Amino acid sequence: MNSPLPLYHKVYLLLRQRLLDGVYATEQALPGENAMAQEYGVSRLTIRRALDTLAQDGLVSRRQGRGTFAQVPAQLAAPQQGASVDALMAHLARMGTHTQVKLLELAVEPAPPGIAARLEIEPGTPVHRSIRVRSYKGEPFSYLQTYVPDGIGHRISKKALASKPLLQIFGDLGVRVSGAEQSMTAVLADPATAECLGVPVASALLNIRRLVRDAAGQPVEYLDARYRPDRFEYRLDMTAHETPGAPVWRPAGPAQT
Repeated sequence: MNSPLPLYHKVYLLLRQRLLDGVYATEQALPGENAMAQEYGVSRLTIRRALDTLAQDGLVSRRQGRGTFAQVPAQLAAPQQGASVDALMAHLARMGTHTQVKLLELAVEPAPPGIAARLEIEPGTPVHRSIRVRSYKGEPFSYLQTYVPDGIGHRISKKALASKPLLQIFGDLGVRVSGAEQSMTAVLADPATAECLGVPVASALLNIRRLVRDAAGQPVEYLDARYRPDRFEYRLDMTAHETPGAPVWRPAGPAQT
């Protein structure tokens, strides 16, 4: 973890990120100190200090002899920018032409609370989770974690995921996509993401989250994408539109990368 922050604080930030992302349900036990120390490559003392700080924030409760339990407050959904499907398709077509993708994992698992909320299903409902790494000229730049409801996911093959963008796969399956909600922020690289992207743990990454809906308005995909900022740029061309009182900015065309 190469950064000027103390080790315990970097672990604290990574765990806080997981808690606020809804990886753990309220009252769910976190992994033990030994397991987390091994995952982050730090000592148990470092993990203990990070957990104590989370407890001070009210994000976990520490119970003697029982472990550490998530106490995540209800989070207001961050404002999301609607995106046209045409723009998304054009963007993904360019990405597929000029980059390479490697499928690392495909599994069916119970939806964690945060993912269930986004897909508008009950926690524990089966979802299909895939992890892919996209590269340009052999250099990895994005770590893509995608969740798809079981009704669609069981129809998607490993071969398709390793060769086509998911929206193209939806088209092949006859799933008509009508819209998407997208947000961008910054996150820290957890150990798994850091290893795949070749960056130190706790490095700053660009995070793009996208919820895709079908023609009936039902969620069909939730994407959590992490990008190396030194190898990826997201650009959106804008035009000014006159409105009563003041002009506003609106997208002029597909996003650029």
